[in-house]
Amino acid sequence: MNDKKEVDISRVNNPYEKDVLTFLSRNGKCIYGDIIKELKISASKGQEAIYSLLNKGFIKHQDKTSYIELNVDLK
Repeated sequence: MNDKKEVDISRVNNPYEKDVLTFLSRNGKCIYGDIIKELKISASKGQEAIYSLLNKGFIKHQDKTSYIELNVDLK
């Protein structure tokens, strides 16, 4: 049974947040710095997007590690 919240990616307005969510959906868990590097965005924009998504509960740290993963299902 999957109890994750579903998020409609088209309703995510911030393009950096949308990119991070899409990246994690395609690649699975990833280290913070690798997300920013792979998306070719500035550290400040990447940090802002990741912290915002963490605060919204859309992503989470995996088991108290440096890895970040989706905490929602995208539709």
